[in-house]
Amino acid sequence: MYKQPREAHEARVYTRAYRVYGLIYLVPGAGTADLLNAERAYLPVTGALVYTPGFRHPPEARELKASTGFLALRKERIQWVAGGRPSEPRTSPGLLERRRLAFLFGDYLLAGELQVPKGARLSDLLSQAKPFQTLLEANLYALTPDKPIVDLEPLERFPFVTVNLRLAEAIAEAPGEAHDPRLTLFG
Repeated sequence: MYKQPREAHEARVYTRAYRVYGLIYLVPGAGTADLLNAERAYLPVTGALVYTPGFRHPPEARELKASTGFLALRKERIQWVAGGRPSEPRTSPGLLERRRLAFLFGDYLLAGELQVPKGARLSDLLSQAKPFQTLLEANLYALTPDKPIVDLEPLERFPFVTVNLRLAEAIAEAPGEAHDPRLTLFG
């Protein structure tokens, strides 16, 4: 039983093994990343529909593997979450900048903006930040062997997603404007 009141939010939770659709519960004023960064090892999901792994939405009916009223997902296995509410930075907005990043997950990537301390190096950020971060204005792209990344069209757009920095297989930062935009992921 929760000690504080909670608000139910629809969410899609992606792991390497599953796609889980259901409800997650947030404390008023807190975001999805706050919930995932909390010390508890499991994320409670109610009304859970468990599908085969993948990234396409909506899933096909034949991809449904199980349904249950309650499911506890190990947070350390969660790659990313669509849904809930974006987490607000805990520091002054004047000390932050938005940095365009791409997170590679197997045969697809998520690209968007992460709020980071001004002037922070990506390597420092990745080694010091909490695992779950809010990626704003996120787009999902399927990687294909016959098409350069700069020519990909987004399959889905999100106002935000919550990504697990530790489970992304690779993270790339877009070069600054002085570079040829054809060389970036965001051309």
